[in-house]
Amino acid sequence: MATKEKRAKKAIPRYPEKKWGPFAGGAGVAVWLNEFETENGTRFSRSITFAPRRFRDRKTDEWRDGTYRPIDLPALLLAIQAAHDYCVSTPLPGQPAEPEEVDALVEDTTLRPDSDMPF
Repeated sequence: MATKEKRAKKAIPRYPEKKWGPFAGGAGVAVWLNEFETENGTRFSRSITFAPRRFRDRKTDEWRDGTYRPIDLPALLLAIQAAHDYCVSTPLPGQPAEPEEVDALVEDTTLRPDSDMPF
C-alpha cells in the first residue's frame, strides 16, 4: 500500500501591525490586525498579545517562558498604554476616522474619579 506525502501549504507569515519591545528579558507587547469574512463582507479587528519573559534553563539548555518581575512592569505599562493609544487613534482598514471621532474615543477612555472601577 503506497502512502502519499501530504505537503502542507506554506502559510504566509503574519507579522504584528505594531510592536513594542522586546525589553530586557524578552517581554513585549504587539498589536495584530485580524481579517475575517462575514455575511456583510470583510471585517477587521485588532488583538493585543504580551510576549513573556524568556530565560535559558541551565539544566536542559532550552529557552523557557518565565514570569514577569516587578522591574518589568514600568516598561510593560508604557507599552500597554502605547498599544491602547495606537488602537484608539488608528482606524481599521476601510473605516476612515474623523479627528472628532478620535478625540471622542480618547476622551471617553479617561478614568473618572467617581467611576465604579474595582481597582
